[in-house]
Order: sequence, then structure tokens, then C-alpha cells
Amino acid sequence: MSSMSLSKRKGSAHERALANKLWDMGLAVLRGCSSGGGVRKRFVPDIVAMGPGFVLVLEVKYRSERGPVRIEEEKVEKLLEFARRAKGDAYIAVKFRGDDWRILPISDRGGVTIRPDDLGNAYTLEQLVNKYMSRSLTEYLK
Repeated sequence: MSSMSLSKRKGSAHERALANKLWDMGLAVLRGCSSGGGVRKRFVPDIVAMGPGFVLVLEVKYRSERGPVRIEEEKVEKLLEFARRAKGDAYIAVKFRGDDWRILPISDRGGVTIRPDDLGNAYTLEQLVNKYMSRSLTEYLK
């Protein structure tokens, strides 16, 4: 067993579960090989999910306790840069133990702090995927 912390292992298990869910919803999904680990030239997001005519770039955060989730400015910048290069949209997927995934768009530069109360108007996974699927299907039918 590697020396990876229990919380990191739990986080990657939730990341895998989210990736599988997106796959089951019909998207092509890639999971970052070493999300969060090490220093590298190229930034790799936690999950990249693609459907007909769209790309979702996701930073994934799981917490067993409800509380603020902070994403550093540098990570937000890199996430937005990756999304720009991929012609996609950047999101943060947040899950607290016992809750469903909630997804918030990232549009501005700078650090992001998400409080549990902010998740009330966040997308569910289904809402997010449907938003893109219905849009891309209409564009496909043109």
C-alpha cells in the first residue's frame, strides 16, 4: 500500500465514482492520472468529460464534513487555461458525505471558496449534463 493518505484515497474513490457516473450518462471521460500530486509543467484537471460538441473540465472536491471548500488561485487559473485550450467550460464538483454531487461554474480568476450554502443554486449532475446534451442535440439537428 502506498503512503497516500486515507483522505486522498477517499477523494480519488469519489473522483472515480463521479467519472463512472458521467460515463454512464453517455459522456467520454478522462480522469487526471495524478490529480493534485507533484509539480508538473502541464496542469491535469481531475476529470475531463466530453459529449457531442462540448467539454467539461472538472475540479473535484469531496469532504466528509460540511464546511467551506477552498480552491487556490493558481489552480483556478490553470483550470481555466485548460478549459480555454480545450474549448470547454470549467466547473467545481463538490460533494459532502451523504449528499449528491453539486456543480458550480468557474468563470473568474482568483481563488474560490465555496460554502455549503452556495450549493443551493448549483447544478446537479443530471442538470449539468442535460444542459449540454439538449443544447448539443439541437445544434446537431440544424
